[in-house]
Amino acid sequence: MGLGEIPVMKTSASQAAKGVRGAQSIDRAMQLLRLMAARHAEGIGLAELVEATGLDRTTAWRIAQSLVRSGMAARDDATGVYRLGIEAMALGLATMQRAPLLERSLPVMKALARRSGEPVFLVVRSGDYSQCLHLEAGPRPIRSFAETVGSMRLLGLGIPSFAFLARMSPAEVDAHCARHEAEYLAERLTVAKLQRWVTQARELGYAQISAQGVGGIGMRFALGSCGEAALGIVAPASRAPRSRGPMLAGLMREELRRLG
Repeated sequence: MGLGEIPVMKTSASQAAKGVRGAQSIDRAMQLLRLMAARHAEGIGLAELVEATGLDRTTAWRIAQSLVRSGMAARDDATGVYRLGIEAMALGLATMQRAPLLERSLPVMKALARRSGEPVFLVVRSGDYSQCLHLEAGPRPIRSFAETVGSMRLLGLGIPSFAFLARMSPAEVDAHCARHEAEYLAERLTVAKLQRWVTQARELGYAQISAQGVGGIGMRFALGSCGEAALGIVAPASRAPRSRGPMLAGLMREELRRLG
C-alpha cells in the first residue's frame, strides 16, 4: 500500500448481519420510548406496547427492561405500567441549553416578525403549562414582553397556549379547568370565558384572543412524535383587532409550512 492510501476495511457477512440486528434493536427501543413518551402521564402497559409495535411479548419485555436499566424508562411496581425515566428527563433538560426547536424556528419567527410588524413568541407545552422559549421582538418591540421569555405560565394565560387547549378534548378541558379554577379566577379569567375562547379557537383553527390590553393569534404545531409547540403573534390590542386575525393566521400557516 502506497503512502497516503486509505486502507479498506473488509466486513464479513456475519459482522454485517450483527450491524443490521443492532440497528434493528435501536429502532425497536425508539418505538417503545416514543410510545412511553406519548403516554407518560398515565403510563402504558406491556400488552399495549406489544399491540402497538407488533413485537412479540418477550422481545418487547426485554427491550423495556433494558430501557429501565438505562434510566430511559421507569416501571411502576404497583401497576406495571411504563413511563419515561430520569435519564430521559435529563436528556430533555440538556437540550434546553441550546434548544434544537429554537434553532429550527428562528428563520420562521424572523420572517413572521418582519411580515406582520409585530412580536412573535415561541412556546412549548409542559403538561398544564407552557414555557416561552423565545421572543422575536420585530420592528416595534414591547419592553414588558421580554420578561416572559423562559417563564412557565398556565395554559390560557398566554395567547399561544390557547392553541394547546383547543387540541384537547372537551372532557380534558373540563378537567384542566377544574384543577386550576382558582388560578384563573385570580387572573380575572372565568372558566366560562376560557371555555368560550377554546371553542372559538377550535372553530377558527387558530386561537385569537383580545384581553387586558393585548391581542393576537396563536397556532399549534407538532413537536416530534409526542410534543407540542406553538407560535404566537401578540401586540397591543389596538394593533391586533379581530379583523386582522385571518391575515395574521394566513401568514403564520405559510411560514409554518417551512417547518414541515
